[in-house]
Amino acid sequence: MVKKKSCRLKKLEEFSKLKRLKVLLPLSLQENLKVVAIKDDKLLFAFESIWACKEFNKEHSKRVGRFLKENVQMLELRTDLEIIGYVPKDSLEKADFNAPIKNLNQFYCPSALGNFHNSIQDETLHALFEKARSLIGYQRRLFEN
Repeated sequence: MVKKKSCRLKKLEEFSKLKRLKVLLPLSLQENLKVVAIKDDKLLFAFESIWACKEFNKEHSKRVGRFLKENVQMLELRTDLEIIGYVPKDSLEKADFNAPIKNLNQFYCPSALGNFHNSIQDETLHALFEKARSLIGYQRRLFEN
């Protein structure tokens, strides 16, 4: 009975560690990620859609591999795992291949202009508001170029 509990506890701990890897992915991939699991010598990332799987395998699997090698002690996972993204069969059966492709290149464009009136008398608060104004201007210049 104790061995069964310890085995289950180890699986839960491993699942918790694997779930942390989700943070390495961009938000669009995090939303499409179903589960992360280890099977044999493979670290498997299951995605809901084909485009997310392709993007992961093309760009992000290498970053996850580098992260695993750099943080071996923290995660306590093997570093020799082959990292693969896939789409489960049930998700493929539900997929609508005629649906329009999502535009993943949606960029944030700041709406603030930084042209507010700063009438604060307190010098420290006044300085903080001016700093906020300069940050807004800097951010706006980044997105305009």
